[in-house]
Amino acid sequence: MHDTVEVAQEIGAPLELVWAAYADADKRVQWSVPAGEGMVYDKAEFREGGRDRYRCGDPTSLEFHASVEYTKIVPEALIVYTETVRSAGQPLATGVVTWEFEPTTAGTYVRVISHIVSFVGGGMVDGTRNGHTKALQQLSTFATTDTLSQ
Repeated sequence: MHDTVEVAQEIGAPLELVWAAYADADKRVQWSVPAGEGMVYDKAEFREGGRDRYRCGDPTSLEFHASVEYTKIVPEALIVYTETVRSAGQPLATGVVTWEFEPTTAGTYVRVISHIVSFVGGGMVDGTRNGHTKALQQLSTFATTDTLSQ
């Protein structure tokens, strides 16, 4: 099964803060997973040609393993990467993911587009859509709170 998932949100924080919240894996881990779930980076190389490896899911088991390879990064504008998610060594889904960042008068407009292939049915597509939607909501809260604390 395959699909294209697109979600977007305007974030009431300056572009440089929103970008920094993504670019720094220590910050990213704070906003990118739903409440009650965990995420641990085993490797984080945010650069073109760089690779990330992380585990996520239930904090006691972190049963999902993801590998990311960054294809294109234009600072404060664009991130394109491929991502494969596995569980118990089996591939669940692979996608090409694009993050677009654009300054607005109110802050930053962020759009995420994921071209996903699920090897286990529609649940991974729905999970991708819900995950990106929640991540953008939490990024908004994180970036706005980070702005206020500066």
